[in-house]
Amino acid sequence: MRILIVAIEAERWGPARLPQALRAAGVAVAALCPRNNPLAASGYLDRCYVLSETRSSGRMAAQLAAAIASWSPQLIVPADEQVVALLHALVRHGPSAEGLDAAALAIITDTLGPPDKFDAMLMKSHTQALARRLGVRVPKGGTIVSANQAIALASDIGYPVYLKTSFSWAGSGAVLCQDSDALVAAMAPATSRLAWAKTWLRRRLHRDWYPTGTPTDVQQAIAGTPAMYCAVAWRGQVLAGFAGIKRKTRTPNGPSTTVCLGPHPEMAQAVEKMVGGLDATGFIAFDFMIEEATGQLFLLECNPRPNQVCHLGACVGVDLALALADVLEKAGASENSGTLIATHEATVTLFPQHWQGNLPGAAPPGVEVDVPWDDPGLLRFISSNCPAAGAALGLMVRPELNARFDG
Repeated sequence: MRILIVAIEAERWGPARLPQALRAAGVAVAALCPRNNPLAASGYLDRCYVLSETRSSGRMAAQLAAAIASWSPQLIVPADEQVVALLHALVRHGPSAEGLDAAALAIITDTLGPPDKFDAMLMKSHTQALARRLGVRVPKGGTIVSANQAIALASDIGYPVYLKTSFSWAGSGAVLCQDSDALVAAMAPATSRLAWAKTWLRRRLHRDWYPTGTPTDVQQAIAGTPAMYCAVAWRGQVLAGFAGIKRKTRTPNGPSTTVCLGPHPEMAQAVEKMVGGLDATGFIAFDFMIEEATGQLFLLECNPRPNQVCHLGACVGVDLALALADVLEKAGASENSGTLIATHEATVTLFPQHWQGNLPGAAPPGVEVDVPWDDPGLLRFISSNCPAAGAALGLMVRPELNARFDG
C-alpha cells in the first residue's frame, strides 16, 4: 500500500504528522514538497521528492508526473488548498507534454473525485450551495457581484456579516463587517489596470492554475464556538471521523491551538451528507459553528485535505490512517459496514500551533500537549522555524509512553 502526499504551503503541521500514523497502519508514504516544508523533515517518509520553489504549472506537473511514475501510489493526498487547486487545474487541462499522461491523471482523478464536484469541494460559495441542496444548515447569505447587492443582502440578513472570498483558508479572505461602510470598504477592488497586469503576469509565468476572481459571498455572522469534523472517505462514503471543538485559537477566525476531540452525532450526519454529495475520497475536514444562543450547528466550509488534527483520531478511539489502510489493502473494495466514530473525548493542545503568534508560553494545565517526540527530524525543524515552540520543549517532560493513544 502506497500513498503520495503533495504539499506546497509551509506551516501546515497536520500533514507533517500523517506519515507516522500511516506508517503505523502499514502504509508506505512518500512526499512531494519543497525542501523547506515541514513534511520533508518527517523521519517516517519512505521517500521524499523535491518540489521546486517555482509555481509554474508546467514545472510542477513534470515533477508530479515523475514522482507518480517512481512511487506508483494508490492514492495522492493533497496537503493544502494550493495543491488541490493545482490538481484540479491539471485534471481539467488533461494529458500534457510535461508527462502527466492518462494513467497519472487517472490516479489524480481517483483521489479528487468527479471533476463536476471540484468547485463544491474547494470554493466556499459552491460548498454552501451544495449544503443547502442537501439540507445541511448553513448561515444565511449568498454570492454577490456588486456593492449594492452586498448592502441589500446584508440588510436582509442583519449586521454584522462576513464578506468571504471563495478561495481562501486559515481565516484569510474573511472580513467581519459591522455596517454598510465597512462592507463597502472591504469590497474595494484593485484597480483594473493592476488586476490586468497580475493576470498577464500569471499567464507568462504559467501560474494561471491558481484561482483568482473567485466568487465573493456575504454571510451571516454566527456568534458561537468554532468546531470541525475530520474524516477519511472513500468514493462518497465516510470510513471514519471525529469532531473537534475549538477551545483556543490563534486568531478569532484562525487555526485551533487547543481542541476537545470526540464524537458529535449531528456533525457526523452533516459530514456524511456532504461527503456523499461530493463523492469524496481521502482525508477531508469541514468547519462548523455552534451557535451560542441556540446550540444549532452551522456548516461553514470544506477543507479537502488533512487538517491539523487528522493524526489524532487514535486518542479518541478512531484511527483515520488505519481506516484508510484497510480500504487500500482491499484494493478499494469498501464494505458498507458503517462509519467508525470516536468512542470518548480528549482535550489536546496542538504543537507547535499554541506557541505561534502572541499566545502565552504555557499550555492549559492538565491538557495533553501533542508533541512529535518520536520524530526527531520534525522536532528539529519545528524548533528552528518556531523558536517559541522550541523553547517550550525544554519545559516539557516526555512521557515514557504516549498514553493518549492507549485508548
